[in-house]
Amino acid sequence: MTITMTAKNQITIPKKIASILGLSKGAMFSIGVHKNKIELTPLEVSEREFSSEVYKKLDNLSVKEKGKEKSLTPKFISNLKSGKI
Repeated sequence: MTITMTAKNQITIPKKIASILGLSKGAMFSIGVHKNKIELTPLEVSEREFSSEVYKKLDNLSVKEKGKEKSLTPKFISNLKSGKI
């Protein structure tokens, strides 16, 4: 799955992922950078456990979207900065 950052550095979490994780408007996240990747972790008051069905949906989504990532080439970054993507 590919998403695009806006000119204001905003991204939208796809509905499928938000639905699977039970996220809604106002959800808060911890954000970090690990090994050249951005990691978002939903913040919650209590720890949640997901059913095997939810993990299966996430695994299937991961398999379906694998290989669709865009390479971070200088041209791609330039297009992002100019709003062409």
